[in-house]
Amino acid sequence: MRRLLVVVAHGDDETLGAGATLARLSEAGVRIRLCVLTRDDGSRDPSGGGATDRAGAIEKAAGILGIEEVSVHGYGDNRLDQVGQLELNRAIEAEIRLFGPDTVFTTSLSDLNQDHRLVSSAVRVAARPGRTGVTEIRCVEVRSATDWGEASGLRPAFSPNCWQVVSEKHLERKLAALRAYGGEVEEWPLPRSENGVRVLAAYRGSQVAAPLAEAFEIARVIHD
Repeated sequence: MRRLLVVVAHGDDETLGAGATLARLSEAGVRIRLCVLTRDDGSRDPSGGGATDRAGAIEKAAGILGIEEVSVHGYGDNRLDQVGQLELNRAIEAEIRLFGPDTVFTTSLSDLNQDHRLVSSAVRVAARPGRTGVTEIRCVEVRSATDWGEASGLRPAFSPNCWQVVSEKHLERKLAALRAYGGEVEEWPLPRSENGVRVLAAYRGSQVAAPLAEAFEIARVIHD
């Protein structure tokens, strides 16, 4: 892996899903670009007045994780179904042409959040073989999206087939990046709490006899 493009719907998906891995990869010299497709337009606030400028938080979190380039698009939060799949495909195709990644991380089709699923589908189309230099697509695990998709019974279960072992230092950088998002950090025992993040990292590590790890689904990999 030399050039990694991370494509997510929302600022914080990248941190929750792969923050410790991104910290480790950036430390190892992998060049990383983050593409966030939506802005915080207040759609989740019942009053409609909760819009915030999340671009600053995204930049701050990216800096903590060692992400060199950041692109934030202006689509509405939880409104990607109104955009159309073709437009999403083209937006991600443009990102791939610009950056030239060999690997793409994105969200999972298992997620309850519709934006996550639409982005995951668009990545698979935009990075199709023969059209780009992308040889690997990995899906990340986002708390309160992937796990809620499983619990709903409406989505297929997230089925990891790849584990990245991380250190305590990498996990601390993930938690520091998550703090950059302010109110997105929840209190324990909610899944997006700092302790919730630690518990998941310990659980995924235990699956591969390691203290800490992050889990991924490899959606596509091409060996030459």
